[in-house]
Amino acid sequence: MKISALLSLAFACTVSASTYGQNYKLSMNKQDCSISEVLKEIEKNSEYTFFLNDNQVNVNRKTSVKANNASLEEVLEQALKNTGYQYEIVDRQIIIKSKSVSSVSHPNALFQSSPRKITGQVKDALGEPIIGANVVVKGTTNGTITDIDGNFSLEVPDNAILVVSYIGYTDRTVEVGNSSKVMVSLSEDTQKLDEVVVVGYGTQKKVNLTGAISSLDAETLENRPITNSTQALQGTQGVYVNQAGAQPGADGATIRIRGQGTLNDNNPLILVDGIEFPLEAVNPNDIESISVLKDAASSAIYGSRAANGVVLVKTKGGKKGKFTVDYNNYFGVQQATYLPNFVYDPVVFMEMRNQAQRNEGKLTVDYSDALIEEYKQGMLTDPIMYPQNNWLDIMYNNAFIMEHNMRFSGGDDKYTYSVSLGYGDQNGVLRGTDSNKYTLAVNTTAQVNSRLKIGANINAHYQIYNEPVAGVANLVEMTYKAQAFHPTYTADGRYADTFIRTPGHNIYRHPLALADEGENKHKSLRMLANLSAEYKLPFDIVYNLNVGLNKYDYLQSRFAPDVYEYQLKTNEEKRVVYDGQNTRHAYKGDKNDLAVTVFNTLSWGKKFNDAHDVKVLAGYSFESDDKTEFSAKVEGFLGNELHELNAGSSNPSVAGTSSRSVLMSYFGRVNYGYKDRYLFEGNFRYDGSSRFAKGNRWGIFPSFSAGWRLSEEEFMKDIPWIYNLKLRASWGQLGNERIDLFRYVDLMNLKVIKNDGSITDYNYPLNGAMQSGAAITAYNDPNITWETTTMTNVGIDASLLNGNLDFSFEFFDKRTSDILRKVTLPDQVGGLDGPIRNIGEVSNKGFELNMGYRNNIGDFRYEVNGNMTFIKNKIVSLKGQTIIDGMFILEEGKPIDSYYMLHAIGIFQSEEEIKNSPYQTAATKPGYLKFEDTNGDGKITEDDRQIRGGVIPKITYGFNINLGYKDWDLGAFFQGVTDVYTYGDRIGATPLWFGCGLPEQWLTDAWTPERGTSATLPILTTYEGCLNENFRTNDFWLRNASYLRLKNLQLSYNVPASFLKSGVVKRLKVFVNAQNLFTFSPMKDFDPEKNLKGSNWYAYPSVRTYTAGVNVTF
Repeated sequence: MKISALLSLAFACTVSASTYGQNYKLSMNKQDCSISEVLKEIEKNSEYTFFLNDNQVNVNRKTSVKANNASLEEVLEQALKNTGYQYEIVDRQIIIKSKSVSSVSHPNALFQSSPRKITGQVKDALGEPIIGANVVVKGTTNGTITDIDGNFSLEVPDNAILVVSYIGYTDRTVEVGNSSKVMVSLSEDTQKLDEVVVVGYGTQKKVNLTGAISSLDAETLENRPITNSTQALQGTQGVYVNQAGAQPGADGATIRIRGQGTLNDNNPLILVDGIEFPLEAVNPNDIESISVLKDAASSAIYGSRAANGVVLVKTKGGKKGKFTVDYNNYFGVQQATYLPNFVYDPVVFMEMRNQAQRNEGKLTVDYSDALIEEYKQGMLTDPIMYPQNNWLDIMYNNAFIMEHNMRFSGGDDKYTYSVSLGYGDQNGVLRGTDSNKYTLAVNTTAQVNSRLKIGANINAHYQIYNEPVAGVANLVEMTYKAQAFHPTYTADGRYADTFIRTPGHNIYRHPLALADEGENKHKSLRMLANLSAEYKLPFDIVYNLNVGLNKYDYLQSRFAPDVYEYQLKTNEEKRVVYDGQNTRHAYKGDKNDLAVTVFNTLSWGKKFNDAHDVKVLAGYSFESDDKTEFSAKVEGFLGNELHELNAGSSNPSVAGTSSRSVLMSYFGRVNYGYKDRYLFEGNFRYDGSSRFAKGNRWGIFPSFSAGWRLSEEEFMKDIPWIYNLKLRASWGQLGNERIDLFRYVDLMNLKVIKNDGSITDYNYPLNGAMQSGAAITAYNDPNITWETTTMTNVGIDASLLNGNLDFSFEFFDKRTSDILRKVTLPDQVGGLDGPIRNIGEVSNKGFELNMGYRNNIGDFRYEVNGNMTFIKNKIVSLKGQTIIDGMFILEEGKPIDSYYMLHAIGIFQSEEEIKNSPYQTAATKPGYLKFEDTNGDGKITEDDRQIRGGVIPKITYGFNINLGYKDWDLGAFFQGVTDVYTYGDRIGATPLWFGCGLPEQWLTDAWTPERGTSATLPILTTYEGCLNENFRTNDFWLRNASYLRLKNLQLSYNVPASFLKSGVVKRLKVFVNAQNLFTFSPMKDFDPEKNLKGSNWYAYPSVRTYTAGVNVTF
């Protein structure tokens, strides 16, 4: 250690000095040594820096120390005994001084003198000037930044120490001494180049990847109030995440990776610590990193389950270090992002419904003038009998949400541990909905000896959520159908019924009774247990064994009580109907699932001659999945108090199923790299699945990829602004076996229950008596086999300007063949369902672009990241079939689930225009929608339908803006989609839908003779009264559901360590957060982030969330 005016060996302190000093233990036995040697030993084994003035302290003086697991203070007391020196701990430094010197506020106070001006220059290792480098006098706020030539000037005290830093480079500490000019050279920080990401059955350096992988870490998720981990992937490159609603306990999002590749299950494979496990069952606070494998090169090692992409989740584990407690929480409020804007003036509603019927040509209307006048007067004198209720305000409210998480972690060279507990409480914005969840995560490792390492992980997720007896969709529908004249309660607190007829209501069900009465409770327990062992064999071979258990238990308990509402004028009693039944009934549904996964791997790696890097992995896995379901229902309860099944006495019914599936696999991977410059990888997987018949169960799925890091070439070394540059390409095949079990055998039934409730059995007479029989109701094909997805990927990755600017671009071609789809049989066969066969082929072609820039100006930090994905989806082949399913069509050459409907080209303005246009119906009137005669036959029929958009977005994108100043941070995350459509033809989209409300826009925008061509809506009619005209399936009701949404906005403050001198709290961060703060979209009727295929809009709404919370480390 060099001693001059200042003795300094800098370490980055990450904890407060007082706490660390109390916990730090040191063993040392040094006799007749110098003080310098003792200080060196302490610096070497701790996180402290020593400061002293050599005019005051002679570090060559002899001393002795003998300590066994002693505290830092005890060691220093021995080292300085009888020397005339003392020590003082200030923040993260230890000051050695003469006992004659009083306490100092900062180490620099030891060297106070008149400031003087120095100049200098900062360059990189190649001698190029670095622009914008920070130059600061250590321990002070006195600093500057370098100019365009890397030069700086600064006033400093004598013997000052400069700290020079720049993003992408390692910080440099420089002693000024008596110099007037300082030359500084910074070296590249290799930490970024050494960044590791999780891949299939292992990890790899990110710079050496040859496949397409997107990743995010725990910092990205920190403090976001996401109630379901599936939401965490929003904004990830190449991933489309659609959260269609925010019902507590049932708010999981749909995930699509690089488009929709099949006509069947498009969900990706999700692995948590290597074992298949639902992402929604993982506490976001327990996630350390997520890797999304998007191409064949990265996914092929998972074979038949990877065709839709793979999501790898790594949970947080313990780390070597002292015992640490981390606690975080947030409290907040949620509100619906969008609710319909209905007319809730009862008089206006009745008048407008009457007008709608007159517009249809009806001579009689629902509400007489006398009734309307009665109601006008009644509102003034009797608000119970004549209410003016806004049912959206009654049924939707701001809702409380909170979450608490606590983690205990630590470890040493032999053992690491992490134990995490979580609790969440969420009330629903819709009355009658709520959720409570409890999570546990345990992660331990033990280094048994130099060869054997073992580990155990447990993730448990227990949740209880409640919803209305008849379900959320039913309650929302009844809420939308409740008009302003529908009362809430009678004067004595009973449920009230209106005396006014409600047209279109076959059965009116009181929303408050639906929400508040009865029980519909869902309980679920998901648990993942994973045991692992790693053993180092001779010749650098490593054996890994993993055994995982994925257990799922689910119970639904539902009870529909007898509840009555009372007509306000007559006191007539009417039962509130649940589930379409007019009697009390109870239901229990139970599901159990046990999946066992065992996989073994042998891996070997070696680097030869510091140039040839070879890695090999081979493995075998076995997976089984056993499912059981049981349900029971009974009626005949004597009262509403007892809900158990044995309290019922009539019409019992039971049902149950069980199944088992097995997947066996052999897999392997070979990696070769030459001087980290030329990279090659090959993967294969050989899968056997019980979902197919013998002879078709096994499939092999290979992939190959290569990369060229141009930045490592000699001819690129002289280009200083290129930090990393890589070209990569891959090709491979993946499988999809996600179909129902036993689709390779014909389906036989003892009886069939039809949609209308009628039962067809197959009993037959024999010997004068009816015998039980069975019949084939669906043919199947024993020759079905895997769907196969072939992927080609070409990409470029670049990191420029000393790593400040990151850029990546890649093109992909994803083609799925042998898609399993039901074949339609001719009527002559007898109406049997057709078999599933390998008949389809779908293509997804597109590109991904990602760019990010980060830098700082003094204490101000900024970072901008953005990505976008473009996908063109197309059905290549259906073997000549065209499949029409309601308003959707599957047709060769078109995207999956394209809308197929009439094209509205305007609104009829006159009878003359109707006469001179293709015939629609005899009821067509001015103000009705006008449709295009596509085939030119002079009439509008179903044959005039055409493709009008689809539900698969062509572009998904997201970007982050992060700003920081000293201890303050502000981050914003935006996410969006374009060129995607949804259809609305029911509640909230169209007027007066079978008794529903009237959206306010129909008061001002509907066609009238006076408005004429300025009208943006057709003439006001009831839905049922104009079903075959305006409300035929047509694109007038198609909405552009593109949007850009501010998904998250967060402001946080890290309390400086100088304020945390108690020694108990090591880190304290406070934050406020807003989720789904605002949305830009051409769709104004409803929240655009919805179930795009659903035409009814009575679903649970999305929510806007405001939270505040703290993160504390003890």
